[in-house]
Amino acid sequence: MILGVAGMVGSGKTTLAHALASRFGLQLALESVDDENPWLERFYGGGPEAMRSCGMHLQLHFLATRFAAMRRMRSMGGSWVLDRTWYEDAEVFARGLYDQGYMSVDDWQLYQQLYAELLFAPAARPPRLMLYLHGPLDVILERIATRGRPRERDADPEYFANLHGRYERWIAGFNKCPLIKLDVREYDLFADPAAAAEDIAARVRTELEGEIPQTELWPGIKKASDELEAR
Repeated sequence: MILGVAGMVGSGKTTLAHALASRFGLQLALESVDDENPWLERFYGGGPEAMRSCGMHLQLHFLATRFAAMRRMRSMGGSWVLDRTWYEDAEVFARGLYDQGYMSVDDWQLYQQLYAELLFAPAARPPRLMLYLHGPLDVILERIATRGRPRERDADPEYFANLHGRYERWIAGFNKCPLIKLDVREYDLFADPAAAAEDIAARVRTELEGEIPQTELWPGIKKASDELEAR
């Protein structure tokens, strides 16, 4: 079983993924920065012309490594919390490069064809549940400004505005699996992640009743049971 956690930069998805993995006793698959991607430096270091010539290669590398990671997870078995999904790689970020002119029409069509075929692979079985963190752009930008990584804080706000729009369009048509939308204004995942995760965990439990062991969901019960057995 896989729980997918989706949301744009600044929404708190990585914090939530950590909290839910701990709360439910699940394995955690964090998004990789992928420092070994040979196209990153070329894409970002050579100006617009380099971005246009490397955009397709960059996204194909991300796609290949994402599906390789998913295949390893499926082969290992067990239940996982996944920080960012393969859907976002293709339908939010790769599409963004196409929209900005960094992928040609032919490259984008070929990318989409390959992505569509990969979705039939066993590794790409939909998550059991998708958790989507969302909020108004001004709230997200405020969180990035105060809590984001340096390179995120220095990025052009227009980039995040476009990213926010693509995320909202993507999730509006998402129908691959059950979906829970979480407004970031209702949960303080940064100041009090444990309390926020507790509330969100209750919603997950309602959706997945019987699929997550009660002893994992309520660790206090497991502790009491262990003490009982010790007697």
